Amino acid sequence: MHISKLKYTLLLLFTSIALPLAAQKKKQPKLMVGIIVDQMRPDYLYRFYDQFGEGGFKRLLQDGYNCRNTHYNYVPTVTGPGHATVYTGTTPRYHGIVGNTWYDRYKNINVYCTDDSTEQNLGSKPETMGVSPRNMIATTITDELKMTTNKRGKVIAVSLKDRGAALPAGHMADGAYWFHKETGEFISSTFYMKELPAWVQAFNSRKRADFYTQQVWEPLLPADAYHLSLPDDNNYEEIYKGKDRPTFPYDLKQLAPLNSPYYEVLNRSPFGNSLLTDLALEALTNEGLGKDNYTDMLAISLSSTDAAGHTFGPFSKEINDVYLRLDRDLARLLSALDKEVGKGNYTLFLTSDHAASEVPLYLTDNNLPGGTMQHNKLTQEVKQFLEQKLGQGNWIESLRNNQYYLDRDLLRIKNLDLLQVQNMLAEFLREKEGISRVMTAPQLDQQEYSQHLDERLANGFMYKRSGDVRFELEPGWTGEMKTATTHGSGYAYDTHVPLLWYGAGIPKGESFQYHTITDVAPTVSMLLQIKLPNACTGQAITEVLGK
Repeated sequence: MHISKLKYTLLLLFTSIALPLAAQKKKQPKLMVGIIVDQMRPDYLYRFYDQFGEGGFKRLLQDGYNCRNTHYNYVPTVTGPGHATVYTGTTPRYHGIVGNTWYDRYKNINVYCTDDSTEQNLGSKPETMGVSPRNMIATTITDELKMTTNKRGKVIAVSLKDRGAALPAGHMADGAYWFHKETGEFISSTFYMKELPAWVQAFNSRKRADFYTQQVWEPLLPADAYHLSLPDDNNYEEIYKGKDRPTFPYDLKQLAPLNSPYYEVLNRSPFGNSLLTDLALEALTNEGLGKDNYTDMLAISLSSTDAAGHTFGPFSKEINDVYLRLDRDLARLLSALDKEVGKGNYTLFLTSDHAASEVPLYLTDNNLPGGTMQHNKLTQEVKQFLEQKLGQGNWIESLRNNQYYLDRDLLRIKNLDLLQVQNMLAEFLREKEGISRVMTAPQLDQQEYSQHLDERLANGFMYKRSGDVRFELEPGWTGEMKTATTHGSGYAYDTHVPLLWYGAGIPKGESFQYHTITDVAPTVSMLLQIKLPNACTGQAITEVLGK
C-alpha cells in the first residue's frame, strides 16, 4: 500500500516537472482591444514619428511588438473585406465578404456587405435598411470568445461605419454601434438588441457630434513642422463645398450645411476619430469591460483617416495633421485602459483594413508610372464587343470590384457556352491599356497559385458572389479620379499595413518577417486560449507569442 502511494506521488511529481511550460495555462488578459485605423499606411508611423507624443503611437512602438512586413493576401483591399478578414483569420473566398458591395446574380440586385432586410436600425430613421453580420459566413475571434466563455465575456464594437462595427463584432456581440451622418447620433440594429442601452442614449443626448462640428480645424503644429508633406495649397486634393482652395483652416460650422449629409465634414476631419474615442471610453466604463475574470473584447474602427485620405491624399498637410490628432486620441485611450483595466491586464493590437495609393495626378506630374481607367468607357466597349460577337443582348449584368457579371440566363436562352464567352471576354480585356491581369471564374475557383497577384485574386474570389471575369489594373493605375487617393488593388501600396501589438503577454521588439493579415486572428486566439475561427487559414505569429 505504501509503495503504491509512493509510486503515485512520484508519478505526479514527474508529470508536473515534465509538463512543458508552453502547455501550462497562462494568465489571460482581462480585456482584448482590437483597433483598425481605416486606410493607414505603415510609412505614416515613421514619417510622422518625430511629431508624435510619448503616449500614443510611440508608446506602442517602443514598448510593444511591431510586425513591419504585414500584407493583405487578397483583393479587393477595401473596408468590408478588411474588417472581416482581420477578425475571421481567412480571406473573402471563405468568409464571404467579397467587397463593400457585390452583385447577387440569383436575385439580380446589388448587395451591401452588412445589409439585412430582416432587421431594423435602432435610433435612426425607420426606413433605413437594417444592419447585421449575416453576410459573413465564417465565425470571428469575437464569436469564439463568446462561445469559450459561455457568453460571459462581453464583446462591444464601435465605428463611424456600420461595416466597421458589425463585422468585427461578429454574430454574438453584446453591442455594435456606428455613426449616423444625418442625425449625428450613434445607432445600432435589432440584430443585437431591442433598444439602445441607456448609456448610448445618454451619450447621444450630450450632442458631442454638434460640439465637434462647431470646431475650426487648424494645424496643431507650426507650418514648418509639416516639411514632409506637400504645400497646403496644391492641386491633388478635393475642395470642400464652400471653399475656394483645399487649405487650412476648415471652419466646420460654416462648411457642414454646405456638404451633405450634414455631419460628413466631421467624418472627413480628425474630430470624427475624437468623437469615436469618446464613445469607446464610454463603452469601456459603462459596460464594465475588463472588470471580471472573463476576458472581454472591445473592437474599435477609426474611420476618419479613410475619409480624409479620400479627400486629401497621403502626402497632404491635412492627413499629416489627422494622424497627429489621432496620436493624441490613442494616448487618451491607452491612459483610460491603464486606469480602468490596469497595466498588464489588457492586450491590444492595431492594424488597418487596407492602405492607399498615391494620387494619380501626382504620379503623372512626377514622371512616375501610373494612370486612370475610365470604367464606364471600358464597359461600353465591352458591351459593343459582345454584341458584335454574340448579337444583340444585354450581355453584362453588372461591374463590381473589377469583375464583370455575365447574364447567364441570356447565355442559356441563346444556347451559348459560358466558358467560351468568359474566355472571349478575358482575351478582349487583356489587350486594353492599363490592365495587367485578367482571369476567368473557373481559373480563380479551380486553380491554385503561388505568385502573389494571382494568389490574391483567387483568395478574393467566391463563386456564388463573384463575377465571371476579373481584371486587375497595372501598378499605379486606379479608377478615374483627379484628386486624392483610393485603394483596392493587390499591389504593395494597398496591401502593406501596420501591425502593432501591446500589453499583457506581448514582448518588446520588431520583426521584418513576411506575415499576412490572416495571421492576426489565430495569434489573438492563441493569446486568449480560445478556439480558432472556424474558417481560419492564417498562422499564429510566433514572434508575438514570444517563441
